[in-house]
Amino acid sequence: MRVWTLDLHDPHWDEAAAARLLLPAERRRAGEGTPEVARRRVLLRSALRRVLGRLLGMAPQDVPLDVRAGRPVLSGGAAHLAVSSSSSGALGVVAVSRSGGLGIDVERLDEGFRLAAERDWLTEAEAGAIARRGPSEQPSLLLRCWTQKEAVLKAAGVGLWRPPRSVSTPLSARGRVGPWSVGPVPLPAPYVGSVAVDSRRSPRVRVARLAPAGCA
Repeated sequence: MRVWTLDLHDPHWDEAAAARLLLPAERRRAGEGTPEVARRRVLLRSALRRVLGRLLGMAPQDVPLDVRAGRPVLSGGAAHLAVSSSSSGALGVVAVSRSGGLGIDVERLDEGFRLAAERDWLTEAEAGAIARRGPSEQPSLLLRCWTQKEAVLKAAGVGLWRPPRSVSTPLSARGRVGPWSVGPVPLPAPYVGSVAVDSRRSPRVRVARLAPAGCA
């Protein structure tokens, strides 16, 4: 599977041009948040459309991309591709796979300290395993656990409507959660990312950088 990263804080992004790649419904949804949230949504969705346009050989605005149960899905002749996206801080990621399901989540390492204070989302086994590790290791372990849960819930099409505690992660970088295989996304510090795919094989991720149009 392939993942593209984008720097959401790069001043070279043309937000107005990116918005023109979106459908009216996508622009309306993006506009429901704060200016920062709106910018993030516009850049992420336009990035996903750009990537899919290249893969499918069509204009980004013509990609048959829709939203079902809160997640992006493709229809028609493009339905063989599964897609997902996430963002945290300055980093955005979009993922594409030929598996029947896909979820991706990314978080900044400093989120691990917040998650440490909100442990009701952990299963008993997860909480016990993390508690036995040193304080310096716990933030990254918590983030890996959280991103795996979010990736699985996205892949299942339910998102955080289902309690994260209902997902029991493997407590390792790779493993299985029910029918889903989970694995890490190689990202620069301070980010931690995980993917979940509907496959018996552990996901192998290729990462590329997506620059603003006209930039290297």
